Amino acid sequence: MCYGSAEGVRLGDYKTDAECEALLRQEVGEFWGRMDPCVADTVPISVQASILELGYNVGTAAACRSTMVRKANAGDYAGACAELDRWVNAGGRRIRGLVNRRNASQVMCVRDL
Repeated sequence: MCYGSAEGVRLGDYKTDAECEALLRQEVGEFWGRMDPCVADTVPISVQASILELGYNVGTAAACRSTMVRKANAGDYAGACAELDRWVNAGGRRIRGLVNRRNASQVMCVRDL
């Protein structure tokens, strides 16, 4: 249901597109509230969006400790975006789906640079 959000969902539940959009905005806002303290306000929005996506996928703590965030906060935005290439393994194996996801995130990341 609604972009993968499953909290409190029961069989037969239905939400309109507008309700799903509102839920997505709320959930992204709440999640960014946990990520925001570790990302400098000077980091471009496109880089922040990629950091947010990474944090959603790997967890807030891992993203906040990452070299990607360290580089972004130091002003090395291109270097921060390049760090996405390191987050493509699961269970010790390179996963094609993660490669695709990180490639798309990298395109978004460098958009405002």
